[in-house]
Amino acid sequence: MSDPFTTSFGAVAARCQAKSKRSGVQCCKPAMRGKAVCRTHGGASTGAKTQQGRERCAQAKTVHGWETREVRRKRAETLRALRALEGAMLVLGMIQTP
Repeated sequence: MSDPFTTSFGAVAARCQAKSKRSGVQCCKPAMRGKAVCRTHGGASTGAKTQQGRERCAQAKTVHGWETREVRRKRAETLRALRALEGAMLVLGMIQTP
């Protein structure tokens, strides 16, 4: 964990390891006991406990950046088809290598 620091009421605690995306400044709150982050940044989360809950999380519409898994999968599939077509055109002499 991080170096301990003294809270406003005098207790010594580890500092939350979360950082701001915008400014890069570290959170000033104390981390939860046994965790690396405070309650605000997910320290209170226990995650899915049951097998059904874990499956629901896996099937959820998760977004990474601007895209879902489905969008990324479709793009990869399209790019594979495009590369295969380009390779066939190269073999047939329709295009030349740069």
